[in-house]
Amino acid sequence: MSGTAAVGAALAGATVQAKCATGSGTATTAADGTFTINIDNATRPCVLAVTTPDGTTMHSVVEPGSGTSAVANITPLTELLTAALAGGSTTTFFTQFDKSAQGLVTTDGLSKANNAVSLVLTGVVDLTGIDPFKAPLVAANGGNAGNALDQLLDQLMARLATAKTTLADLSTAVGSNAGTTAVGTILQPASATCAGLRTGNYFMVMATANIVGTVKFNADTTSIAPVASFDAGAEIGPATPLTPVDGDACHFTGGTAPMVFDMMVAKSGMSMMVVPNPGVSAPPMLPPLLVPAQTLPVAELAGDWNGLGFERDDSSAPYAPSRVKFTLDATGKMTAGADCTGTSTCSPWPAEELGTITANPVGGFDLTDSSGLARAVAFKGTDGQITAVIVHTNGILIATKAIARAMPVVGTKNSYWDLTAFADNTILMETASTTITAADPVTGVYSRLRNDGRPDTWTQNSPLPGLRYRAAANSVREGIAMTLNNTGVGVMISLSAPVPFFDISVNRPQ
Repeated sequence: MSGTAAVGAALAGATVQAKCATGSGTATTAADGTFTINIDNATRPCVLAVTTPDGTTMHSVVEPGSGTSAVANITPLTELLTAALAGGSTTTFFTQFDKSAQGLVTTDGLSKANNAVSLVLTGVVDLTGIDPFKAPLVAANGGNAGNALDQLLDQLMARLATAKTTLADLSTAVGSNAGTTAVGTILQPASATCAGLRTGNYFMVMATANIVGTVKFNADTTSIAPVASFDAGAEIGPATPLTPVDGDACHFTGGTAPMVFDMMVAKSGMSMMVVPNPGVSAPPMLPPLLVPAQTLPVAELAGDWNGLGFERDDSSAPYAPSRVKFTLDATGKMTAGADCTGTSTCSPWPAEELGTITANPVGGFDLTDSSGLARAVAFKGTDGQITAVIVHTNGILIATKAIARAMPVVGTKNSYWDLTAFADNTILMETASTTITAADPVTGVYSRLRNDGRPDTWTQNSPLPGLRYRAAANSVREGIAMTLNNTGVGVMISLSAPVPFFDISVNRPQ
């Protein structure tokens, strides 16, 4: 088994591991990245792995066959092809290279993987007529320039650097079948101080106002400007510079008094804008949310959804936490829905209250039901999962599909900006962090400790898959929370009648 390991530049002195259906072996790359592995009595298919100096692991495969030699380059492109072939984690694919994984390595599977990667890299790298696994690869090393395939690797790595996207993130997106929409989002140029804030279009969702605005961010100037529409692109107001907050990555300030705002950006680009002192007579309310604009077909919204919100019956009533569940078919029609209280009581919606979602001509979606018209935007992350934000004149609802979440790993630490909106129209903004201290995969219960010393305990996937429940204990209030897939954003509602609230958290860069 021979090939070249490279990331544009050759990987010299790197250990290459190979696992086959039967047999395994290792080799060390030469100065030009080339390697040869000899495995006696090996049976194909095989999977290979090599780790780069920055700790990134790349993979490649050898398809079934009876020949005594095979070519298998290992590059960022073969990593993406392996992710597409595996339909998931390449690390797991390599570690567990069992009969199921081996069965994916076929001529047809490799062809489909090549087509999928070629599609998502349109405009970045042209793979027409190229087989990255087997094509001759001369990697740049010393004073020697690379060949045409090596230059494609340079193009890909340069794009990743400009977008501040890691190969691992891109591999995850490809393996999750996130598609061109999600990949296109993470390959846009990023702000110098924040990988999540990238050049492009954003929906500005005005929580509790039934307004979805359209803005553009420019990474070159670190500024944001309102636009009439994404297609026209003409700015309808002056660009607002965003000033990075020293020592707090992905935290910006902008605006002029009295409308100075803070903007906190998650790794996905989803952000919240907080006006500490609005300088107007209106009471505080939930901050505007910025969501990277994507065009998703209505059919992709089909499925069962959980929603947590902060809503009121009419303008004379206070806002209160809400929880719903609903089901959408491929046409955007709600086929079922219910309002839920506590952890176990849900009241089904009458048939006449089941709404319909349609594409809005200026972006996002319209939700029409018996109460009128609401606006919605949807965002697909690199995990292939979709988050929806729905706003109407009397509230906001944030929803994700009802998919079970994995248990957190003990020792994991998370730092985040946290905004809590209370029913009395006050808000609390703070920065906090938590560390997972215990996790039981059998019961689904895990515990964590906040940086202020406050412990709390949660039950994962309760009361429904994708949600998590916290019982009241000591100074901790009862509540239900929902992680918005891998966006870096989470929401929570209080189940405490004396202190109802709605909480939005945005993860800070680690």
